[in-house]
Amino acid sequence: RELTGRYGYRPIETPLFEQAAVFERGIGEVTDVVEKELFRLAPRTEEAEAWALRPEPTAGIVRAYVQHGMQTWPQPVRLTTIGPMFRYDRPQAGRHRQFWQFDVEAIGDPGPAIDAEIIELGTRFYTDVGVASVEVVVNSIGDPACRPAYLATLVEFYGDHLPSLPPTERGRLERNALRVLDSKDPAMSPINALAPRITDHLCAACASHFAGLREHLDALGVPYRVEPGLVRGLDYYTRTAFEFYVAGRQGQQQALGGGGRYDGLVELLGWRATPGIGFGLG
Repeated sequence: RELTGRYGYRPIETPLFEQAAVFERGIGEVTDVVEKELFRLAPRTEEAEAWALRPEPTAGIVRAYVQHGMQTWPQPVRLTTIGPMFRYDRPQAGRHRQFWQFDVEAIGDPGPAIDAEIIELGTRFYTDVGVASVEVVVNSIGDPACRPAYLATLVEFYGDHLPSLPPTERGRLERNALRVLDSKDPAMSPINALAPRITDHLCAACASHFAGLREHLDALGVPYRVEPGLVRGLDYYTRTAFEFYVAGRQGQQQALGGGGRYDGLVELLGWRATPGIGFGLG
């Protein structure tokens, strides 16, 4: 709280449960979080609204941003929360069905400088609490202007490997090929290693934004590594994506935290297109 206060982030508290549609629309229905891990509350009648415990904080914070008129405040609106999140199904290694996250969000600034600020804040947190040798892995996953062409290329690639795809990934391929690239199934690792990289398919605007982010990180002295295979698992991400690791300990269950830019999420939840970026640390 002291760290985020120095950066100008104000605390926000959102409900532990919301209408399930907030998460289904915001996070995306073709994601592990919604498909397998959304902790739904059983309705008392068939006509009752569907509710769910929050699996992550960003969708609820953006819902609050829209509902409570924060778009009229000076932008970007810097918000932070610390609290419990919930996942159903079989939790990942090292995670429980109820777990805590420290979350930071900045809504309303489209430039790469705010991306670098958020990433620097995250790395400074680890330094302050004594976690040594933390590095940032960064990537750009494009936007609606350039991602469709990349997804078409990705579908063609996976089509050539269809017999080797697990049944779950075949289903995802038809609905959202990017989720296949984010697969946690060990059988997908050698295939995904050969997949086309989105950084080779960025439009000029996304490439310029990504270059600006790297320039800002260099100026701030934040250590980072570009990882073209990093896509993050939620549908709302655009452009910048990043994760924090202890150097030399990369792997599916080794990330300390991560986040990214979500320029389409505010519009998805009821307001005009507004850029945003944030992270969650477990």
